[in-house]
Amino acid sequence: MRAFNYYSPTNIVFGNGRISEIGNLINSECRKPLLVMNKGPFRQNGIYDQIKKYIVSSGRELIEMNDIDSNPRLSSAREGTRICKEKKADCIIAVGGGSAMDCAKVIGASAASGTDPYELLWGSKPEVTVSLPVIAVPTIAATGSECNPTAVIVNDETKEKYFCNCIHPVTTILDPELTLTVPLKLAIWGTMDILSHTFEYYFNGDTNSESQLRLSESIIHATMKALDDLVKNPDDVQARGELIWCSIMAWGGLTKIGRGEPDMACHGLEESFSGWFDTHHGACLGVLTPRWMDIVSKKIPEPFARFGRNIFYIEEKDNIKAAAAAVAEYKTWLKQVGAPDTYFDIGSKDFSDEDLKHVAETSCRIYNGAVGRLYKFDKEESLNLLKSGKVKL
Repeated sequence: MRAFNYYSPTNIVFGNGRISEIGNLINSECRKPLLVMNKGPFRQNGIYDQIKKYIVSSGRELIEMNDIDSNPRLSSAREGTRICKEKKADCIIAVGGGSAMDCAKVIGASAASGTDPYELLWGSKPEVTVSLPVIAVPTIAATGSECNPTAVIVNDETKEKYFCNCIHPVTTILDPELTLTVPLKLAIWGTMDILSHTFEYYFNGDTNSESQLRLSESIIHATMKALDDLVKNPDDVQARGELIWCSIMAWGGLTKIGRGEPDMACHGLEESFSGWFDTHHGACLGVLTPRWMDIVSKKIPEPFARFGRNIFYIEEKDNIKAAAAAVAEYKTWLKQVGAPDTYFDIGSKDFSDEDLKHVAETSCRIYNGAVGRLYKFDKEESLNLLKSGKVKL
């Protein structure tokens, strides 16, 4: 295991019904929170009313802004920053998925520092050292954004999606009952994101930490088991709770300890894909990941052979054969749980080769010529990987 520093400042509050504690969990000095909420059914299904009631009854004034798109826009980050200054908001409550939480983190950093959000992501990229406190209330198990400092935003004009590092949320409320409002299809799509983030350190080529490899395998096992249970019964709150905890375990900081950089090939391509096509982030990862596995397992079979032996209990001794069997088993499982197979399962768009070429070129430009770590995909290889998502497995 490599040398590391690990510090996770987020206070995690987990349990059914614990959203009722939000008024007490906000710092007493914060009196005017800004609500940053995803677009969706929250104003119809009672979550908005529930949170507003708890905030107002705690003696605070709730400030609101327009709801956030599933791929959060630079314009929304700017709107939230403007409102914070105008209304003198002193903290931010992010409700929904990673989009709301990412946007909230950028708003918090921009409002506290007086920096245009553009500068954080595409401009001078100053180090973020201050932020309004962010309280995260995830309603879907997916990105783990509720427990890390990263934020991903789309430039409205260029459709380029990029990330920056802000400040961790100060508090995260993980209430599994809130995730019961998420339709099964979206829960499946979110799970694809959990698994992708787990794979990024598991398949990064670093094999010098057995404890960390086994931690990743535990998260993979638990995530797959929880989704199996949820497919059988979408109202299984125990399975919902397992998934929302796995999302934090996958990308909250523990899996990266002592392992070097993650392999971000799928995420690197997907961010440019969903920025351009405005599709669901997790769903596209569900399409790209098994195709990425197909390609890389043939070039570097050893980590995939281990994946097969420890996740699917494959007994094959030959690494090449074991790796091929592991990818086949993973594909079979994806079909069993109803994961998206092609791009056409996640959006009614053309997904032309010309558009996919633009996505490949954008991704490789952002990541200095190629995406990936275990195996680097140049522009041509990235395009071929992207094209494969138009054809059924």
